[in-house]
Amino acid sequence: MKKNVKRILLPLAAAAATAGLSMVSLAATGWVMENNEWCYYNAGGDKATDVFKKSGNNWFYLDSDGRMARSSLIEQDDNYYYVNSVGAMVSNEWREVPNEDGGGDEPDTWWYYLQSNGRAVKHSGSSNSVKIVTLPTASGDAKFIFDEEGHMLSGWISEDGEMLTDEDAWREGMYYCDPENGGRLVTNSWKYLEAEDDDNDDREGDGYWFYFQSNGKKLADKDSRKINGRKYRFNEYGAAEFDWFADPALASSANGGRYYSTEEQCWLATGWFKAIPDEDIDPEGYEDDEEYWYYADSSGELAAAEIKTIKGQKYGFDPYGKMLRGLYAITFEKDGRTIAEAREIESEDELPGEDDDEYLYFFGDSPKEGAMKTGTAALEIDGERYSYKFYTSGSKKGAGVNGIDDDCIYIQGRRMEAEDGTKYEPFEYKGEEYLINTSGKIMKNKKNIKDADDVYYCTDKKGIITYTGDEKQEK
Repeated sequence: MKKNVKRILLPLAAAAATAGLSMVSLAATGWVMENNEWCYYNAGGDKATDVFKKSGNNWFYLDSDGRMARSSLIEQDDNYYYVNSVGAMVSNEWREVPNEDGGGDEPDTWWYYLQSNGRAVKHSGSSNSVKIVTLPTASGDAKFIFDEEGHMLSGWISEDGEMLTDEDAWREGMYYCDPENGGRLVTNSWKYLEAEDDDNDDREGDGYWFYFQSNGKKLADKDSRKINGRKYRFNEYGAAEFDWFADPALASSANGGRYYSTEEQCWLATGWFKAIPDEDIDPEGYEDDEEYWYYADSSGELAAAEIKTIKGQKYGFDPYGKMLRGLYAITFEKDGRTIAEAREIESEDELPGEDDDEYLYFFGDSPKEGAMKTGTAALEIDGERYSYKFYTSGSKKGAGVNGIDDDCIYIQGRRMEAEDGTKYEPFEYKGEEYLINTSGKIMKNKKNIKDADDVYYCTDKKGIITYTGDEKQEK
């Protein structure tokens, strides 16, 4: 049978429009049109197959049947090329190609970048490292990761360049190429990513914050790393820690705890912050399910078991670091500074006695919330208002005055007063009986003063009662 072959001896022009390409002309030498398909015959008369042939400034690929390929990905000598709709090899541009071998979690299409020589960027396969390449995009240069077949990878990528798609990808992955940002490698940046984690019931979201360094690797297994002026902690999988971190070596001590802020922030808290107590360090406080104020220094160490001066005001902190607010009976260690226990006073029955080893302190709301009170104050206990006085200086500054001061008797800061309507009333203190009025003043050097029940009193120069009777004392 006679072949339907038309040899072309004169130059021919094959014109076709395609995005980003100029018109393509095929030279006459060797090229023939057979059944509306371009073919190429070698000098020996055999048809060229599985090879690129040049025409003008462009290269064209002849497939296994000898026909010129169009809009196809070409694999040749372990390299990948792409020819456009008129068959010309593409260079210096991105191309999206259907994934004909797709399955499982693979994408429906793959992106390739064709270099100036037409070859797709790919991993050589000669090392266990990833293939990271900086390439141009419409918005500027960016970094990408490619596999051995020239596929641009996205999502979590392992350290040896494998694209990970299972639920543990966030644990095993080292790099992240953001599919929502054109597959760009995330570098020098935070990224919140979904993460299946049945072992963490404390989080409210469905993922964690990760930080990727300039080389694209996630930070992992770091106790402390400063980023943009703040400190963070990362677990072995690179997830930024949040909430409390308790050092097992310092369990049951506020100094063993650091607070890494909320799930949305994750930075190490310094200065003042509010939080629910840690379950492991302060189980009783945790059970209250209430937020308390804490104060941490620049290293995150909490102020605890002390009365601390902060910006000119003194504040009290219990042994677990919670800021004290209200009326407290405080017991100190032998050094007289370290708080061993801070017992909140909520009723009159809980007030410490005159000779107890506790000291009464009041941490109010003026001039700052929780500021330690000194001097006089009117406090309400069990619905009754009482006058209190706290030392203003010395080693006992802030503690309730305990003794006779300014002609008044104070018991753990509370001024002793005669009941309303009595005018005067005897009060036993330190084995002596003093006469005090309704304002708490000790009645000194008094002669036959009468209370509301017509009882007469006489006192000496200290205010100690020397006479009590229904009649006036005679001279």
